[in-house]
Amino acid sequence: MSKGVSEGMGLLGAALLLAGCASGSNDSANRSVWVEDGPPVNCISLNQVRSFRAIDDRTIDFERNRNQAWRNNLPHSCSGLSFGQAVRHNSRTSQLCSFDTITPVSMARGPNPPRCQLGQFQPMKRVPAPETPPAG
Repeated sequence: MSKGVSEGMGLLGAALLLAGCASGSNDSANRSVWVEDGPPVNCISLNQVRSFRAIDDRTIDFERNRNQAWRNNLPHSCSGLSFGQAVRHNSRTSQLCSFDTITPVSMARGPNPPRCQLGQFQPMKRVPAPETPPAG
């Protein structure tokens, strides 16, 4: 790990790659949905985060395992945040909290990289998708 990363900016990249990239069409994950699983929390433990998935420029799922995640709805859009992209965080502890910021890695090399404020972490769980009746 580079000196700059180890001195305050953790890299959630190699360890936090997009989960489920190679899922097949018959994969049970394709027949499931994410639902809220309890009240939002201000902090999550970084050692419980296995991967992350950017949904859009304001929403990131931090996955704990295949069936549990924390959804973070950023208070403002995050320029440069895109599907499957790594991020850096400014946490100096073993937790990631709503007062921390992230920077999309592709934007971090510029002179003034964007820092995007995190929101609360909403616990989520994966449940089977409701059956859709056959058309016709």
